[in-house]
Amino acid sequence: MFGLGRRPAEAQKPSALRFKVLRASETGLVRKDNQDNVFIDSMFNVYCVADGMGGGAEGAKASEIVCDSMRRAVAESGGGFVNRMEAVANSLDEANAKVYTYARERRYRQMGSTAAVLMFDGEESRRAAVCYVGDSRVYRIRRGLAVALTRDHSVGAELGRLAEPSRAEEFSMRSNPLSHILTRAIGTEASVRPDWRKVDVMPGDRFVVCSDGVHDVITDSRLGFLVGYDLLEKAKERLCSEIVKNGAPDNYSFILVEVGGAQ
Repeated sequence: MFGLGRRPAEAQKPSALRFKVLRASETGLVRKDNQDNVFIDSMFNVYCVADGMGGGAEGAKASEIVCDSMRRAVAESGGGFVNRMEAVANSLDEANAKVYTYARERRYRQMGSTAAVLMFDGEESRRAAVCYVGDSRVYRIRRGLAVALTRDHSVGAELGRLAEPSRAEEFSMRSNPLSHILTRAIGTEASVRPDWRKVDVMPGDRFVVCSDGVHDVITDSRLGFLVGYDLLEKAKERLCSEIVKNGAPDNYSFILVEVGGAQ
């Protein structure tokens, strides 16, 4: 008697996903220059935040190289999720070589960039992938709970993973200076190794791709509260206001992605 007139569950096709995307990239209240760059490709659903290091023009140039390399690679990748993943990986290799060469030619002591990338398989899929280098992050917010999908490549984070559970948080806290010393970045070495993670996606999920200027001043639990509810435009306003309220000591950049079902 139950289910009369309904299609069998296995025969039902998931509704197509829709993506709503907002972005912000600001200098903050202390820094003179914005060394962050943001890349958004709404056609192929690839989103990246790159945070430059090295000071002023050098850091801005490094993050610009990351986003420009990714823009070209994704545009030329054609169809298929695997092709886009490969394009992102190749773009980070290319960016690493360019930044590394650029810095050595100009004898810069420190020049590099982080990268946090979120990419969706497509409108008919419930799959996504995260790729990252450095301490920029990707969060998934589901039912108001923010979960980091990345793990910082920093001395503090590495020590925290090796430490006894009672001391792990002490090392990984962003107030610890060791948490700001990167163990991996684009352009600081002759080669770079990003980490990858597969992610499941549900309608109603929200994702945040951000530089450390965001997560240094906003806790994970607070991020879920600020971004997890209400219209995405309102969530963006709340997040920007909270960062400024907390002093905005660094450049802050973020991309908000809201996953919706079929209209």
